[in-house]
Amino acid sequence: MSLKKVIIVPDVYDRSTWSEADVEDVLAYIYQQFDVWPENAKIYHNDMAESCDVTPNHPKRINAQIEHIQTLEGTFYVVIEPAWLQILFYAIVAITAAYSLYTVLTMPKPQAPVSGSSNNELAQRSNQARLNARIPDIFGKVRSYPDLIAQTYTIYKDGIEIEECLMCIGRGYFQILDMRDGDTDVANIAGTSVSVYDPFTSIVGTPIYQVGEAFTELPKFVRTSASINGRTIELPNKAVLESSNVWFQSPNLIKGTGLDFTQYFAANDRVALSGAVYGVQDVNLSGSIMVNENKMVIIESSTNIDNPNLFKGLQLTGALVDVETTTETPPVTETNTRDLSGQFIVSGVTKTVITGGFHYEITLSNPEKVNANWQYVNNSYTITAGAVLNRNTNLITLDDTYTINSVTADTIALVNPSAINSDWDKLLTLPNQSTQGQDVLVRFDAVSSKYVGWFNFDMPEATQAVFNFFFPNGLFYQDSKGGVWEEKITVIIELQAIDSNGDPVGSITTINQEIRANNKSQFGRTIYIDLPTAGSFRFRLSRTTATQAGKTQDTCKIKSVYGMADSTISDYGNVTIVRSRTVATDGALSIKERKLNCLVNRKLPLDGTGPLQVTRSAGQALINLALDEHIGRRTSAEVDIAQINAEIAKVNAYFGSDLMSEFNYTIDDDNLSFEEIAGMVASSAFCEPYRFGSLTRLKFEQPQENAVLLFNHRNKVPLTEKRSYTFGVQKDYDGVELEYTSDVDDARVKYIIPEDTTPKNPLKITTTGIRNEAQAKVRAWREWNKLRYKYMSCEVEVLDESELLIRNDRILVADNTVVDTQDGEIESVDGLIVRTSQPCTFEAGHDYYIYLQMSDATVDMVPCTAGEDKNHVVLSRPPVQPLVVAADRYVKTLYTLVRADQTEVQAFMLEELTPQTQMTNTLKASNYDARFYERDHDFI
Repeated sequence: MSLKKVIIVPDVYDRSTWSEADVEDVLAYIYQQFDVWPENAKIYHNDMAESCDVTPNHPKRINAQIEHIQTLEGTFYVVIEPAWLQILFYAIVAITAAYSLYTVLTMPKPQAPVSGSSNNELAQRSNQARLNARIPDIFGKVRSYPDLIAQTYTIYKDGIEIEECLMCIGRGYFQILDMRDGDTDVANIAGTSVSVYDPFTSIVGTPIYQVGEAFTELPKFVRTSASINGRTIELPNKAVLESSNVWFQSPNLIKGTGLDFTQYFAANDRVALSGAVYGVQDVNLSGSIMVNENKMVIIESSTNIDNPNLFKGLQLTGALVDVETTTETPPVTETNTRDLSGQFIVSGVTKTVITGGFHYEITLSNPEKVNANWQYVNNSYTITAGAVLNRNTNLITLDDTYTINSVTADTIALVNPSAINSDWDKLLTLPNQSTQGQDVLVRFDAVSSKYVGWFNFDMPEATQAVFNFFFPNGLFYQDSKGGVWEEKITVIIELQAIDSNGDPVGSITTINQEIRANNKSQFGRTIYIDLPTAGSFRFRLSRTTATQAGKTQDTCKIKSVYGMADSTISDYGNVTIVRSRTVATDGALSIKERKLNCLVNRKLPLDGTGPLQVTRSAGQALINLALDEHIGRRTSAEVDIAQINAEIAKVNAYFGSDLMSEFNYTIDDDNLSFEEIAGMVASSAFCEPYRFGSLTRLKFEQPQENAVLLFNHRNKVPLTEKRSYTFGVQKDYDGVELEYTSDVDDARVKYIIPEDTTPKNPLKITTTGIRNEAQAKVRAWREWNKLRYKYMSCEVEVLDESELLIRNDRILVADNTVVDTQDGEIESVDGLIVRTSQPCTFEAGHDYYIYLQMSDATVDMVPCTAGEDKNHVVLSRPPVQPLVVAADRYVKTLYTLVRADQTEVQAFMLEELTPQTQMTNTLKASNYDARFYERDHDFI
């Protein structure tokens, strides 16, 4: 591949500011050059001219523009224009360029907040769709609330709402320990199915964890209509007349007296009738009745019923029976109360005359299909219940919706009503073929179409439209005697294709969908419609069935509308996928918050490249993060794996437990750098990450008997040292409040020091990665002891050997803010006698130590006595390493002479090291005290 020249032009008028490079990938090189993409920058090809502007800036053609740049050869100018030119630029090409450049070059972050993983939330955890957010990186043991990665959708099956979700636990492999919905094990929730799939595995293949039924089909590609929010499909009828001065005459007439039908209706209008019921009335036989295993209801009554076999229905209410069942081995009798109520079909009625009345044996046809409790009736039982014989075959019910052919003041002629309701033919059996003389109150409703829509649905991939209808009060008809009957409504769904501009094209497809039910509880129905032409469409809805007010419950809502297409994605790469199918209860039909969660252990490749193993080790987390191609982007040659493992072993050996080196956390913030993440991981194990050359390493913070480096006037910048002293606890803190996650119940726990009081001004610490009590308490006590025992701080500019230090290292800092400090460098060595650069004073009656800086970044503390003069000191033993005194050495061995009872005065702990000049750093430290660690072994 030929190289391309990229010229960075910070100032177009000053060529001395220009820089150039020959590169293979133009956009990758530009990305490396800018921490934040300049607001006014443009990319030109070959010449700096508007016609040569190739800056990707069109939201809909962004990918094509990127590909175009990659195909170009020659020279590219990245010009950072003056701000006044940018104002003109905005006026010409609009402000989309800044957003587009972010898309291409991943430069400035958008201002809109991106939600973090619910795994890290303190409360209100739920499954969320975290658009454009970081895929969770889970380490250790975590209660995971998987993220939604596809549009959830619900359908109704047998009236019950079923929701399907596709979710992601996180990157990599996991051990699944449990699966819950809220606090309830999903295995205890009827109808719920959950399957979990390893990375690079088909989501219709073999899951690693399964509850309920297996998933055998790929999830649908779904989009939902934002226009639908549970709107009611308006009733088409409006009551306009109610009268008992009407009657019906064969074959199609409605007659009236004292009325003027022309005030309410005209030809071709549609009219809905309610209450037009004539003929034999229902018979109430309530009282003491008997039921038996032969599906019979036996009633003795004084009521004489003519032709009882003409009744084809029986309504039972309050029919509670105590059914006894006996097991054989050993014999145990169990009594269960069953409710046998319902509207049943009667296959026959036998009438027998008895003393004082009549004996009726009513045989039911498959009553268990109406009420499953009939299957448990195993004997004859006498109960008290309501019983109404209904549905007499001679009953004439003319309620329905008809079209008017013509209207006069006293007569309405309908268009072929018997084709809509066959009971019109029964009028032929009545005198004068009419109902005249029967006093019945009939309601007349004017019926018209009321549509919900049109609504556009933009989904070019759609092959199917899915409509969820919801009946909040059920769907049934209740007659004047209390009998509950099946009811129906007809909804009209109209569909039409739309083009890319949202304009309708082609013909309208009309679907008349009849929905029937005898259900007094809320339920739903899902209607699937295959689109005549795949692609975006518009739709509208209405209903044609009028309501018989006071007798019918048929409120219908359109709950949701989806566009669907078959998905071809079966493998989602290096993420663990969760599929769930949830059956909603009556109380949960309107609840949208999802709380599916699972306790997981992360599986990591041993040392980054070995076999997968379940681990909670901070060391293994750091190694894998460093080698991750998206996070640390290090090679194995840049990670000191052996040293990291050895340091974690030190932690475990020091505390006597591997609990203290755990890291359990979900990394979900895409603003975190690898350095910040490494610090977070190391901190949970009481360590500090650092770079040794090109190697990433760990340093365990523990009690330190010896210092790492010594600083005196020879390696400090003169007049830069400042020391300050604190009386009392810093910032008047009176305790520590540390928050961590319990490993027992996943709750966030607060540990407070002092334990027997409630501090008013505690240092508040919210930990990341800590999930056990011992680890949390040790961390809290270390922080509290540092607050209590830190009393002196030092800030000084030192030479570049300070770059060998790591935060929390113990160092020696001679007090050069006073005149009588005794420090300098060793000028010569003669056996155990050393010559010092500065005079040394030994007070009588006191022992002394001389601190010698070794070449291996350690400090040797050697007892000593005065020599022949003030510039000579006699060592009590040889140093652990040869002293550096040669004249050609850049730095000779440094020393500090300290009285034995003041050895701890010069011991400090490094807190911060920042570059000051090319050869110096500013060092900030506070006094070191072994009491920082006095509670380290109290909680294991």
